[in-house]
Amino acid sequence: MEILKASRPYEDIYFEDPVENPDTPHFRVWFDDESMEAMLGKVANAIDRAQSLNAKAATARSDEDRAEVTQMMVHLQKRVIVAFIGADGYQRLLEWMGDGEAIDPAKYTSALGEVFAQFLMLLGRRATNEQLRACGLYYSQESAKTKAFLQAQRKAPSKVLQGGKKKHRK
Repeated sequence: MEILKASRPYEDIYFEDPVENPDTPHFRVWFDDESMEAMLGKVANAIDRAQSLNAKAATARSDEDRAEVTQMMVHLQKRVIVAFIGADGYQRLLEWMGDGEAIDPAKYTSALGEVFAQFLMLLGRRATNEQLRACGLYYSQESAKTKAFLQAQRKAPSKVLQGGKKKHRK
C-alpha cells in the first residue's frame, strides 16, 4: 500500500483555536491556480516594501512623517490580508482583535504585521517555485530577508493575537 501525500486545494484559517473558542472567525483560503496567481500578484513585493517602510519609520524625524509611513504600512498589510480572506474577512479580523469593536489598524501595525507575515509564509509553503519566480517573489522560511522581517515583527508580540477574548477586571 502507498499513501499519497497530496493536500487539499484549500486551507481553513482560524484566528484562534476553534476547539477553545468555537465562535472564532473561520475562512477557507483556496489555492487553485487562479487564486494562487491572484494572491502572488498582490503580494509580489510585499516583504521588500514592508522592510523598506520599517526602515523609513525608524528614520522618520517628525510625527507627520511617522504617520505617513504608518498609513503606508496599514495599506500594504490590508492589501495582503484582503488577498487571502477578502475585505469582509479583514473587517472581521479588526473586530475580532478589538473583541467585537474594530480596532484602528494604524495603532496595531505590529499585530497586523504578524497576521501579514503568517499569510505570506502560508503562501510560500503552497506556491511552486515556478509560481514564485514568475511573480518575482523569492522568499522561504530560510531566506535571510524573511527571517529578519519575521524577527522584527515578533520582537514586540501583541497581546491581542495571543489570548482570544479580553479579560475584563471587576
